Amino acid sequence: MRRKAKMLLTAILIIAIAAIYFLFPKIKGRLTPDFCPVLSDMSIPFTQQEDIRFFAEGWIVCGSPSRFYNWDQTERKPPFTQDDLTAENNEINIIAHTDNYIATANNRIYNTQTVPFTLVYENQGAMIFDLKEYEDYLVLLLQEEDTTPACPFILVKGSDFLISLDGTGNANYVSVDAYGTDLSLLTLSLDSPVPITRVFHYKNRNELYGVLSLENEFIYEIYRMENTVILIGIKDILCYNVEGELQWSVPHESEGVFEVLPAGNELLFYFPEKSRIGENEGNVLVIDKEGYYMKTFPKYLSELNIYRSGYAAAEFRQNLVFLDKKGEMIKKQRLQHPVSWMKFSPVNPEYLYVRTESNVLQLYTSDKQEEDSE
Repeated sequence: MRRKAKMLLTAILIIAIAAIYFLFPKIKGRLTPDFCPVLSDMSIPFTQQEDIRFFAEGWIVCGSPSRFYNWDQTERKPPFTQDDLTAENNEINIIAHTDNYIATANNRIYNTQTVPFTLVYENQGAMIFDLKEYEDYLVLLLQEEDTTPACPFILVKGSDFLISLDGTGNANYVSVDAYGTDLSLLTLSLDSPVPITRVFHYKNRNELYGVLSLENEFIYEIYRMENTVILIGIKDILCYNVEGELQWSVPHESEGVFEVLPAGNELLFYFPEKSRIGENEGNVLVIDKEGYYMKTFPKYLSELNIYRSGYAAAEFRQNLVFLDKKGEMIKKQRLQHPVSWMKFSPVNPEYLYVRTESNVLQLYTSDKQEEDSE
């Protein structure tokens, strides 16, 4: 009897495991909401040169001029004080933005965590080209005159005094990234027989403590991690430690066709047209502080976003697909119009913003799914 009971329990366990294995993807699919188009009589133009920026009470189509909207898609007045609107000539033209700041064409920077937005910096001379936001400071890219190269400066939050990054000589700015108060500046020198890429490492924001030089190697983007930098070249992805030692390199040969997605303390590189990267099987290179490892996502996805505990993307510009953390597809739905860009709202994650191929903003929401389930 005991032997028969054990065999029966073993059979039940095997059946239960098999049922979980085959049913779990369906359960996950049902837990992922459907996104339905929000019906509106108002057509919102949204060109390739524009971007969307969210704030507590709505969202902005960043362009010239920038347009401001409530969550229900109704247009609203710009959330600025009258003094700031007057200084902006009653027209807001956003040229750069981060999660919590915007820069306007009048060389003014505002904190968007408050409504109305708060002016935090104004430059009377140099032109602001770009800005990046880090732990307790911004990095501004400024140009004094049309004939001079743009240079990076640090603006500590709560201050209106710019700090320069010294020690770069005649190297031209390419990009910058930081981890906490440790910052790495990517530059290119053209006054030598061959181009020289230099990476300047700073601690405490602007204290120079190391330089990495690479001859005849064109690097166009940098990502700073705790003790390493990730450099993106035309053919290779390289990892150096801050002492200048090469840790690893991976040839990608993608001709620039890939997407980069920061995910917490990791960097995710997705190559939609590849099945392997270098000698590694897979089309997703995930970089963390230990090194890198590979994942395999479906091919030919675009507009990859983090969504819940996994990812969302567009498939063939027409379908919205949801992936789990491993990259396995758990749900797919067809969108109303072909997609050229899409983004989920970090403030209201039940909203999905889509730029259609006809350059119109289409808003989707999962609210209807929630209402139907009640």
